[in-house]
Amino acid sequence: MPRLSLTFRRTLLIILAILLAEGLFVLLMQGRSGTEFFHLLGKDGGASSGGAAAYSENGSLMPGEAEAPPPPPPPGYLPEEIRTIRPDEPQAPAQERAQANEILFHANRASSLVQGTYDAYVAALLKLTDGYEVNYTAPMPPERPARATLSPALAPPEALWMPASIQRFKEGLAGMDAAMDSMRADYLALMRYVADDSIKDDGVKGKGLTNAIRRSGEDYVRARDMALSGLNGEADKAEQVLLQGHPLRPQIQAAKLLTARMRLAPAMLAGEKPDPLVLERWRKELEGMINEAALLPCSVPGEVERRWRAFLRTAAEFPQVVSLGQRAGFDELLRGQLNTVYARVQQAYNDFAAAVNSQG
Repeated sequence: MPRLSLTFRRTLLIILAILLAEGLFVLLMQGRSGTEFFHLLGKDGGASSGGAAAYSENGSLMPGEAEAPPPPPPPGYLPEEIRTIRPDEPQAPAQERAQANEILFHANRASSLVQGTYDAYVAALLKLTDGYEVNYTAPMPPERPARATLSPALAPPEALWMPASIQRFKEGLAGMDAAMDSMRADYLALMRYVADDSIKDDGVKGKGLTNAIRRSGEDYVRARDMALSGLNGEADKAEQVLLQGHPLRPQIQAAKLLTARMRLAPAMLAGEKPDPLVLERWRKELEGMINEAALLPCSVPGEVERRWRAFLRTAAEFPQVVSLGQRAGFDELLRGQLNTVYARVQQAYNDFAAAVNSQG
């Protein structure tokens, strides 16, 4: 059985941890059950990031077909770069691998912190705001997290990043802090409004404050996406260094691209009536990518290959739920099923990663 080198075995888990974390929704190192697509701003909110990058280079969701005979070959849902096997490709130099590993370690740590602390705080404030509109109560909010701009865990490795990435990351963190400050200030004002029985305005001020909180929530998502665009750009380059010459490069890159397409769910299902043609193309592309990924030769047989096949079988459940939604409509139950299946996809990939790293 082919064996991974010691360097790869030490760094691969970090690679696998960050590959699916584009948009901040997967953390393989954390053992999480998964993060919902419709997490911060409701079912039509912009909780997903990196959507533009999930499209093909020509801007389409699915490669185009030839316009005239002879009939074209089946569409390549996975790029040729992924489907190309390079058995003799050498590893990157040791110093480059060490620097790439440091970048990915920071990216994984930063993603975990943003998701587990800052996203969670914003989501809690939005949930309390929703509760006010139902019960007209405003309980004490959770404590505001430490400022993102001052967090040592978020500080980028500036000696290893490009200046443009550093600027976008820092500007995004500053925007996150400003949005959280605004949300908290408006929610505290809402608490005072609820407690003041002398105010008789039929809820006018309360409505204004809840609208302001939600607008700040949208500002937070935009700022967070800006920060992540800087982080993900550097992580992507580091990932390519560590995957150079790796026997499972095609599988890892295919999984990354596939889950990026899955994270288009909020955009695809935005509005009351999602475009049926776009949904159909999206579903077919998901199915095509899964089918082509299944044809990739796995150079590490045994448990690793079994876990890879299990990941693909789990991933196939996602377009099946999409198909059900196309027929029955995407109500809250179906959207919840998409979240549940995506969490299962994450776990199946965790299992694949664990099997890879268990190789001696």
